[in-house]
Amino acid sequence: MSSFENGVRKAVPVCFGLAAVGVAFGLAAAGKGLTAIEAAMMSLLVMAGSSQFFALSLFLPGGVLIVPPMVVIVGTFLINLRHLVMSVYTMNRLKKATLNQKLWLSYALCDESFVLFSQSRKQEDDAAYLAGINAALHLTWTLSTFVGALCVALVPPAALEPLGMAIYAAFVSLLIPEMQKSLRIVAVVLFTMFINTMLTQLIPVQGLAVVLS
Repeated sequence: MSSFENGVRKAVPVCFGLAAVGVAFGLAAAGKGLTAIEAAMMSLLVMAGSSQFFALSLFLPGGVLIVPPMVVIVGTFLINLRHLVMSVYTMNRLKKATLNQKLWLSYALCDESFVLFSQSRKQEDDAAYLAGINAALHLTWTLSTFVGALCVALVPPAALEPLGMAIYAAFVSLLIPEMQKSLRIVAVVLFTMFINTMLTQLIPVQGLAVVLS
């Protein structure tokens, strides 16, 4: 249990930032016509902020999808391909975990939990430690989405459209501490930004540039 509690404590500071993004997503989802329950279920089942914001961008206000559903599915798949890379490292540290444990832990693995887990030292029970991180982040993301969707009436319509930028702010908040420690990481981040910018101009398929970068 100590490892699980350590994971929860490790995730708490990130939860505050994630809650802000979750509220932003809830507001954006409600602005597109989703109910609070539908928005919260999307966060509970998908648990991937960038993919969720991507899906919302393909809806008109009123919940009308402007593309075939397969475009949303394929786009989400491409954006989430980065999870393959994250999972390789994570599962290598969870060699002693059972298959059932790995399946549950991989379900809630996200960018934030991967960063926290990969930066930490090996715990007495890595599976329980990651479970603590995942549980705190997953609960925060789902509940904050629900709260945001409920509060949509309090936000002017013109303020809803820019909320998709919140997910990028969350990623930046995770990167900055590591960039301050290593010039190599600064170089990698800047190079990746450049490659992504170039590929975005050349590749018409939204999301593919991110995966290749």
